[in-house]
Amino acid sequence: MPDRRGWEATKRAIYLGAIALSAPTVPLVLWLRWDEEPLQRVTYPLLLVVLSILFLGLLTDRISATVAERVILSALPVLWLVRMAAVLYLQPDLSIAAQIVNQSIGPGVVILGIIAYLALPARHGLLVAGGFVLACMAVVLPRVVTEVVRVGVTSDVVGLVRVGVTTGVSVALLYALATLKEQVALERARAEGNATLARTDQLTGLPNRRAIHERLQELLALADRYDRPLTLAIVDVDHFKRINDTAGHLAGDEVLRSVAAVMPGLLRDADVIGRWGGDELLVVLPETTADAAVASLQRVLDEVRAEVCLPVGASTGLGPVVIGSTEPGASPTGSNRLGPSAARPVTLSVGVAQHRCGDDQDGLLRRADHALYRAKDGGRDRVVVDGVELASV
Repeated sequence: MPDRRGWEATKRAIYLGAIALSAPTVPLVLWLRWDEEPLQRVTYPLLLVVLSILFLGLLTDRISATVAERVILSALPVLWLVRMAAVLYLQPDLSIAAQIVNQSIGPGVVILGIIAYLALPARHGLLVAGGFVLACMAVVLPRVVTEVVRVGVTSDVVGLVRVGVTTGVSVALLYALATLKEQVALERARAEGNATLARTDQLTGLPNRRAIHERLQELLALADRYDRPLTLAIVDVDHFKRINDTAGHLAGDEVLRSVAAVMPGLLRDADVIGRWGGDELLVVLPETTADAAVASLQRVLDEVRAEVCLPVGASTGLGPVVIGSTEPGASPTGSNRLGPSAARPVTLSVGVAQHRCGDDQDGLLRRADHALYRAKDGGRDRVVVDGVELASV
């Protein structure tokens, strides 16, 4: 099922094609039945004007598919009902009237039913199409009853009844198909939603370990095939266990959410970030050397340190750290995602490894993980590449 914009474009193309095929037949029918239907000398030119306006509006994007549907579902039923009434009650020969109804009006009702189901939900489409069929039957029924009373059941009467029954059955089948279409679309949407949930970390909203693992495999294959640079980084929240132990798991969760919220805005759209596990995030930077990755990740460290803070009561074992002035009555400076009581900046340790030709995923992860441990051993709050410290604060 295409998205909303794609579906609108599809309907626009359908309506343009349908109008292009049907509009030329209007003058032809008008010419052939000039003497049989006097009222069509008015209704058919009006119909041609409406179709021409809709075609030009749809072609130039001045009229949306939704507006075209509203015009069709409001104007054309009126024209058809007026024409049907004129044919049945102004044409004394029932055989001619029945022929016109069978050949053009009956199929027209089915076309309007199809448009109703394209434009509206199945139930609303049934109300519109079914209501139109009932209106048509209300117009036909007095003429049929009069004919039966006057001369009995004739082939023309049977033909009119058959058109009514066939049209009603067609509307019912269209409703069944429209309902089935909606059910299929709903099931597909549910399946896609479940697939998204299965690949999304519920705490941070980032891709989960499974999703980031699959994406890393794809990018590694591309890097090998085209001999392009790719860099991997493992990001770890410093002293995360102590945050949980001293400030509580809710504070720890909020720290992770805040870090996850800050990082994507500092990376490129092509970069992939996901939760690898616990307090570790995995960042894959395609078309990026280690040096360029370090520059981006250092910005991440600086921004997280400025934006994300711990509650005052949380001790990391590094002594008290207060943002801004410590003068009495002074308020901490900088943004604070954990509330006004926050005073200790959150820091990150990052291990970076650049892909080498022939590297498999495990080897690349192992080298990035080794670099991460070097960053922690070196005092944390820093970026280390393959065991070589390239940036620190």
